[in-house]
Amino acid sequence: MAFLENLGKKIGETAQAAAKKSSELVETTKLNASINAEEEKIHRLYSQMGKTAYQHFSETGTTEEYLREACEQIVAHEQNIKELREKIAEVKGIKSCVGCGAEMERSQVFCSKCGAKNEIQQAAPEEAAAPSAACPSCGVALAPGSAFCTSCGTKL
Repeated sequence: MAFLENLGKKIGETAQAAAKKSSELVETTKLNASINAEEEKIHRLYSQMGKTAYQHFSETGTTEEYLREACEQIVAHEQNIKELREKIAEVKGIKSCVGCGAEMERSQVFCSKCGAKNEIQQAAPEEAAAPSAACPSCGVALAPGSAFCTSCGTKL
């Protein structure tokens, strides 16, 4: 009987130790999550500080000397991004409207969303299949939902 009592006592002690370790693990996990949240807040503030410094540079052209090189590198990266986006648009055969920024085919002269006149940037591709309507002024086929003719700019 003494063996069973000792065994029961050992099992109870082990269960208590496991419960204590489990509780410690849960508390440690919660604290680590809080630390991560605080570190993320610091990271966001660092990022905001950098954005503020760069915004000042882009608006005024001046900044603290120790920030100048980083600001100039950002300008170079922004130019690279612009060029890459232009290449993507070229590959897709689209351009952005100068008036509203909507995507439109490169062959369109007028935006179907806002009616702004846009320069033709490349040779016109073949008309889209199965147009839903034609412009009452010039007869050009229009995409469904167009508010303006893409050829003559007539409001529909």
